[in-house]
Amino acid sequence: MAVTDVPPPVTDRRRERGDRTRRAILEAAARLASTEGLEGLSIGRLAEHLEISKSGLYAHFRSKEELQLATIAMAAEMYERDLIKPALQAPPGRDRLLRFADLFLNYVRDGPFPGGCFFIASTMDPARQRDRVRDALAAIQGELLGFFEACIGEARELRQLPNAIDPAQLAFAIDGALIGADLNYLLFGDARFLERGRVEVRRLLSSPGGA
Repeated sequence: MAVTDVPPPVTDRRRERGDRTRRAILEAAARLASTEGLEGLSIGRLAEHLEISKSGLYAHFRSKEELQLATIAMAAEMYERDLIKPALQAPPGRDRLLRFADLFLNYVRDGPFPGGCFFIASTMDPARQRDRVRDALAAIQGELLGFFEACIGEARELRQLPNAIDPAQLAFAIDGALIGADLNYLLFGDARFLERGRVEVRRLLSSPGGA
């Protein structure tokens, strides 16, 4: 048997199974939190939702706040995988932003979170009053706005947008259009609000002044 054929140690396989289990738990937690809120996400509630013992979850998370923070991190991974990375496959500048907006609005309607955008819901949740939870959410929002600003900067360099446009201001406007589409879609159950969000982002990125 070649050295490369030697099976991995049992401890490695156990660690891999443990990691897969933890990820599955956290993805379920993120879906649950999108409808019941981060503050409603407790070890007891998640155990009930998954139909497993609380002791099994305590092996992964020592407190409610640790579970909340791990859930935020998992949701960020899901958004990175499903939205940011595919958007980056589009050409730089305006096309990249439009691709992200389309992916985001489709994700609100057809994605894994029944309560719409996980991060919009979490930002309005009472759990944000905890410093560590607020800091985690703020860091992710800052990265998103930074992504928008970078795309707008590329669009200016490519002469797709005027140099006079303020990237931070336009990023703020695009973010607001996507938030409004998500909230109104959830409130009214009307997918036309998602289409209005799509139209508004295109308007912001096509008008001479970016507004």
